[in-house]
Amino acid sequence: MNNKSFAALFLLAAALVAASAAENIQSPDGRIEVTTVLDQGQLTWAVTFGGRPVLLPGALGVDAIRAPFAVTGVERATSNSTWRAVWGNRSEVPDHYQALTLKLAETTGARRAFNVELRAYNEGVALRYVLPQQPGLERVTIKKRLTDYRFDGDRTIYQCRNYEYGTKTIATMAKSEGNVTVDVGGGKFVSLTDADRADFSQVSWERKKNAAGTITGTLHSPAEGALPFQTSWEVLIVGETAAQLYGNRFIIENLNAPCAIADPSWIRPGKAITQVRNTRMVTDELKKLCDFASAHKIEYLEIDHSWCGAETKWTPAEIEFFDKNKSKFWNDKPEWRRNVGGNLLAAAQGWVPFRPKADSGGNLVDLDVPALCAYGRSLKPAVGICLYVRGGTLKEFGGGCAIEDVFATYEKWGVAGVKPGFVPPASQQNERTIAYMVKKAAEHHLIAVIHDAYYPSGLSRTYPNLMNVEGVAGEEAEHSIAPEMKSVHDILLPFTRCLMGPVDYTPEMFNQKKTHCHQVAMVGVYHGRASIRGGMRQWSPGGEGGPEIEFIEKLPGLCDEMKVFTDLGKWVTVARRRGASWFLASMSGNAAATPALSLAFLKPGVAYTASIYSDTPGSRKATHTTQRVTAATTLPLTMEPNGGHLMILEPEGK
Repeated sequence: MNNKSFAALFLLAAALVAASAAENIQSPDGRIEVTTVLDQGQLTWAVTFGGRPVLLPGALGVDAIRAPFAVTGVERATSNSTWRAVWGNRSEVPDHYQALTLKLAETTGARRAFNVELRAYNEGVALRYVLPQQPGLERVTIKKRLTDYRFDGDRTIYQCRNYEYGTKTIATMAKSEGNVTVDVGGGKFVSLTDADRADFSQVSWERKKNAAGTITGTLHSPAEGALPFQTSWEVLIVGETAAQLYGNRFIIENLNAPCAIADPSWIRPGKAITQVRNTRMVTDELKKLCDFASAHKIEYLEIDHSWCGAETKWTPAEIEFFDKNKSKFWNDKPEWRRNVGGNLLAAAQGWVPFRPKADSGGNLVDLDVPALCAYGRSLKPAVGICLYVRGGTLKEFGGGCAIEDVFATYEKWGVAGVKPGFVPPASQQNERTIAYMVKKAAEHHLIAVIHDAYYPSGLSRTYPNLMNVEGVAGEEAEHSIAPEMKSVHDILLPFTRCLMGPVDYTPEMFNQKKTHCHQVAMVGVYHGRASIRGGMRQWSPGGEGGPEIEFIEKLPGLCDEMKVFTDLGKWVTVARRRGASWFLASMSGNAAATPALSLAFLKPGVAYTASIYSDTPGSRKATHTTQRVTAATTLPLTMEPNGGHLMILEPEGK
């Protein structure tokens, strides 16, 4: 072969390689493999788990950059680190992955460059798109991510939207906000969600039209920024079983920046009780609630809406409407006028109307916040006071009170935390503002629990003062949930919404439709700092509650290890370990359940005393027993319909 022929052959081979280039990475344990292929300028990806296809080849890309592409570089990296959590289910979190960055450029037109960053963890897969700095392009707007999640058939899905829990498939699913869990067969499950959304738009999931078995993410609204600019992470959490999905959910925090608080030691893990269903917003009554909380090792007391007046600043028209239409109840309460100004910097005095067109709603306020905070701190153990803040009254969300001024004032008062409610989420600007709010709360040593429609995406790693998020059909929504779905919803949340991050269901002690054990178990099953309503009356002498409050008292806010067990849709058990002790919370669905739970996860050769609270047949109350157990013990968890089961396992002699 002459030199001319050899050169021609070499150029042809090079062209073929460029036309069809494949790259892959594996999870550290080798179980998950991600393969990317650039073929004729089109980029696709596929995922296998345990040698079995999970995602078939599907498209990658963003609408701001258009194929055909060429690969201009490939980078690989490895992480084998751990980080310490301030609160949650794992005190030490492994952050182990293999990473692949594909550097690409358009082969026509402006020849713009972009990168695809992929990570393979033992717990799942993540990807994002990065627009690097480049000549001729200063800013970018992303309206769509083109990532295809192409499954091998019309798989069954589980999502909170419309309570589509195993009753729908990809072909019939409704648009799913936040995440969607997919049964991929063979007992394995995956869940699609996002992470590190502090400067990006919220994603929802829906079936891709004219593409069978394919799900794609849609953005709430466009996201834009100066280069370099990156999307949020798209995440595929992988589970050998449904139970393992919940155990693997910490991948979400791993995809966020490390803790930005220099010394987070002021953040106390723990539980909260609210004044709702317990007391009025009167200082002396709230001091008694503080006493109750301290006696039962509940670390926080939340004071809900109305403490500083109406939730929003009423317009002159709203004031006029209320004045003309109010009932006689308000005739001797003229203070209502000064309590509708939307002022977050002072406690209301007297009666507060709820809303302009809700005459029956009203709360009495006689509150000295600094004095109550000082009283809570004086108790042993101390109780921190948290205040509700309506998002719409904050200047950054269109109100009149600047976040900095509000939080600085609360810090001076000795407030421990804030509960922002009705915070507008989803758009890039709103997500930025929420992250700013959490950051400012940290600067003023305030924990935060965000309520209503915001969904978490791992910000709690960067700012662990963000200790819980609602973003769920919780206790307040139960009146609108069909009776046959209430408990099913409860036991499927760990495998849907809870995968995104902490969830504040705010269970009310004691709901008439669920057993006492079921209600208390919510505190042990769901991730995040729990808030509970009611309880003081029920757990005081003469109340219907019983010694099951021991579980509330002893459950730690930071655990070392978590185990999850489930028969999906029938029951769930979450076991958490702190030191040598274990705390097991179980809930059943609509039907009674008696799963046999092996305690093989206990330390071999050690005997434990099990303090057990189980449902009483025909009653909502709990029955208390004790038993000696070891790692060789298998226990039946007997649960009534809408029931539960609680266990505290402590080494003998402790």
